[in-house]
Amino acid sequence: MRPGSAHACEPALLIVASQREDRRALFDALDGHDFSALYTARSVDQAHALLAERPAIDLVVIDFIGEARESVAFCLQLQGMEAYAQVPIIGLLAADSTQRAWGYSRRPPGVVEWLHSPVDAGEAWARVRVQLGQDDAGTVAPAQEAALGDYRFAFDGSEDELIISDAQSGQILEVNATFEQRSGLLGAQVRGRPALALLGSEHPDAVQVRQLLERHGQCRAMCRRVRSDGGSDRVEAVTRLAVRGGLLVQVITLCDRRAVEASRRLMALLGRLHDSGEGDAGVAEATRMLADGMHLDYVAMYAAVGPGEAQPRLIAQQLRGETPADAPDPLREPALRLVLDGETIVADGDLAELSRNDGFVRAMGFATFIGLPLVDDRHNVLGALLVGTRQRWSEAVRGLRHDALNAAAARFGFELALRRAREQGRATGLLDALTGLPNRLLFSDRLETTLREARRTGETFAVLFIDLDRFKAINDSLGHAVGDKVLKVVADRLNSAVRTSDTVARYAGDEFTVILRHVAQRDDVLRIADKIVRLLDQPLALDDASELRITASVGLSFYPDDASTAERLLKHADVAMYNAKSEGRNNVQAYVSTDRDSNRQRAALEARLHLAERNGELRVFYQPQVDTASEDIVGMEALVRWDHPELGMISPGFFIPLAEESGLIVSLGQWVLRHACKDTQRWRQRYGLPLRVGVNLSALQLQQRELPGWVSEALRESGLEPAALELEITESMSLKSMPLVVDNLHALRDLGCSVAIDDFGTGQASLDYLRHLPADRIKIDQSFVRNIGTDPDDEAIVRATIHMAHSLHREVVAEGVEEESHLAFLREHQCDVLQGFLFCRPLSAVAFNTMLAERRRMLGEVEGGLLGATA
Repeated sequence: MRPGSAHACEPALLIVASQREDRRALFDALDGHDFSALYTARSVDQAHALLAERPAIDLVVIDFIGEARESVAFCLQLQGMEAYAQVPIIGLLAADSTQRAWGYSRRPPGVVEWLHSPVDAGEAWARVRVQLGQDDAGTVAPAQEAALGDYRFAFDGSEDELIISDAQSGQILEVNATFEQRSGLLGAQVRGRPALALLGSEHPDAVQVRQLLERHGQCRAMCRRVRSDGGSDRVEAVTRLAVRGGLLVQVITLCDRRAVEASRRLMALLGRLHDSGEGDAGVAEATRMLADGMHLDYVAMYAAVGPGEAQPRLIAQQLRGETPADAPDPLREPALRLVLDGETIVADGDLAELSRNDGFVRAMGFATFIGLPLVDDRHNVLGALLVGTRQRWSEAVRGLRHDALNAAAARFGFELALRRAREQGRATGLLDALTGLPNRLLFSDRLETTLREARRTGETFAVLFIDLDRFKAINDSLGHAVGDKVLKVVADRLNSAVRTSDTVARYAGDEFTVILRHVAQRDDVLRIADKIVRLLDQPLALDDASELRITASVGLSFYPDDASTAERLLKHADVAMYNAKSEGRNNVQAYVSTDRDSNRQRAALEARLHLAERNGELRVFYQPQVDTASEDIVGMEALVRWDHPELGMISPGFFIPLAEESGLIVSLGQWVLRHACKDTQRWRQRYGLPLRVGVNLSALQLQQRELPGWVSEALRESGLEPAALELEITESMSLKSMPLVVDNLHALRDLGCSVAIDDFGTGQASLDYLRHLPADRIKIDQSFVRNIGTDPDDEAIVRATIHMAHSLHREVVAEGVEEESHLAFLREHQCDVLQGFLFCRPLSAVAFNTMLAERRRMLGEVEGGLLGATA
């Protein structure tokens, strides 16, 4: 083991791959084995940031796809770093030779091995194991390795059988995987044997080979390569001389012409499958082409059980020859059920066990039977592809046919995913149930997509933020049924005001957002916004024959003039919307960063914020936190809201920075702390629950010497025990620049309160930071949690954070849990506490109290305690 490496039994790996598919394949291939850590980076810059923490690394896998200058430079830099100078590197190359732009005349420093993209999981694990010294079988002698080293990646990746032999003795030094697969002979069995002994008597002898090499530079001959079962295959053998590492070797290439022809036919078949079209007719045509092109006796495509269906559904089927009368329906046999459960069946030659269990396979007399799950991009099983043939496939074409079937399965899986998207709606969870518009999640995705396209094409687009004026009064006075009708009418009117290429979404409550694409002039957007205001201002007829007038305030921002990120574009449109409200509502305002009126409005808001507490405009909302195992409430996070008398509920993202800049955050924080402690104590006494409340502390609060005294006073006034109060600080806070912070945190711990690090993963915290900080809990930022199921890097970060926190005896809270898949992942990896919209949105104190009362009623509780239930 090298100095500075990870544990002798548990090495650590760094994966640097720009392609998400390669990162996922490598991570899936290596995860679950005995590694102390698996680090992934999507770029060289990200890898540098990771290495700045000096983690122990035993092996690096990095891609050299495209020109790869940054990857080559990274290898050079590793060589110059004492801790990593001896770390071996496995390079990842594109399978397409046209992408090899940087050239292979010399190997990058430190690279000892090659892999190909797309990554094969089995090959990746085998090569990593060898480089880590975990595979003693079949090792290559140093001289032999030198002979193979310069072209190892081509040697192992060749579809032809390759034999390397010593030019003097004729003894075999190495064979590639294709030779092993087709002959059935392992490298360990043939090393040291004469190469000509494997090629049969038809091949020229050693003397003739030498003469042909001297005369023509190569020896080409037809021969019969022996197999492990005693048989042989007719192949063309081409022998050439090569010098590698000072050793003269013979490179013998064995090419099976049948495999070449089969490969050409299968490639043509896959091209036709791709063009076969969608729908039932397209699938039927594709299965027919698959049966004809691969000489299959049976091809069937099934869809998994869908909503309202009792059993899987046959989509298309091709049967050749007579079907025995006693052949059972495949739907009732175990093979189909296994494949629909996600298991791949490959029975090629020996079908005894499968035939015993599956009556259909037994009745059909198949010699080869394959069942492949049809999956979507998240590996959810959507259906099954079953194929069978009564003739056994030869070794020469078996691998090619398996590859072709996998490609066909991918095409059928895409078809089923498309159908499910149309039938069930990928829209499930992405469309607002009331209006049918895209919801906040889908809008954010479309905004990011529009932004990427605009960066590529130079397009200008606009974002509109629309808020209905005095909508709360409509709900309160006329009822929620009328409020719902208003929202649906607004949705219809907004859709009628824009083009089909634009996006209208219900962002939240009575807030709507719009993306206007392909903007030629700013005035065009202003005209559309004015049109929206006029449309919404038209009277709405109610059921009682009365009319209701709806008005809205509209704010807009432009890309790229106002912002270059989705978050800031939306924030600026939000600011402009509040400016529209301050101008009397029912109008449009564009975001202007230096506008004097905007500055005046900001000053007016700051002055109003000074009076917000005294005027009773502040509210504390609570978002529940639940235990991962039981999903019962264990606490909540206190969140401040400002209910402006004229502007309505103002976003914390707008007024909290204003409070921090003006210094009002100190008094505001004290107000929130007192109310949170009082509410929590009241609920603990009333419902008998050991609730814990989390209250955020700003950087300015943490710098106040009086902070421990303020917290102690809030606890004394409310009667709340200190252990029930958790103070949250953000990870991005710089402890070095604020020396009082650590002292205050220790003082709070001495009071008996707990400390949590909020937004973990978004700042600059290191292990040393966590080790010295008096923190009891770590809250994983929602930006990572929301990508569970879509981004393997963020999944790895979440997994590593949980493991690290538990190793440091800290609990973990995951924020932003919005989907069942998030819950399943976090539960699997033993996250302690969860918080997010999947369980509950932030609630007012009244609504939170109602929820606790409902919980008690459902669990059979009585006032003051529990009846046989554990909180």
